[in-house]
Amino acid sequence: MGRPAFCLLLWLSLLATPGQAAPPSEAAVKAALVANLAHYTEWPEATWSVKHTLVCVAGRGPVVETLQGFDSQVLLGRRIGVSPRSRPADARDCQVLFLGEGSGRPQGEWLLEWTLGLAAAPVLTVCEGEDFVANGCMVGLQREGTQVAFDINFNALRRASLRLSSHLLRLARNLYGKP
Repeated sequence: MGRPAFCLLLWLSLLATPGQAAPPSEAAVKAALVANLAHYTEWPEATWSVKHTLVCVAGRGPVVETLQGFDSQVLLGRRIGVSPRSRPADARDCQVLFLGEGSGRPQGEWLLEWTLGLAAAPVLTVCEGEDFVANGCMVGLQREGTQVAFDINFNALRRASLRLSSHLLRLARNLYGKP
């Protein structure tokens, strides 16, 4: 396992506070994964700061709430900024966008609106659930037993000209549309 992957796993293991008997919540693990994805992503242009990561959130749910607690923290040497977005057009300045639960609309319809609105933009989209590929997300987070797993959609990554580190690819459960 490479150093960056080991650092991510070590950081995830520290999510539980000292003396806490319970492991970190599913939302905390997913939020940590989302916040750290920029470290493993290569964008087509050198427009993003290597010292700062803008993670945007849309929708609601436990992961969205947990991610908001990461604002201004430093993870893997990068300061994390977390900012809510209400429309796809407003998310083009984000590096990573987590799409939580939609606001009263069918989830697939809501996700498609966002992913189609950002289809060619260099924004790493992350969703929850098994249908993330059909909904155009790049990274899909799912619960697998007592663990959190993630899958990767290469077709969506290619449309946005994004590349993920081989360290991250080795940790993925499934790779869809791999060249």
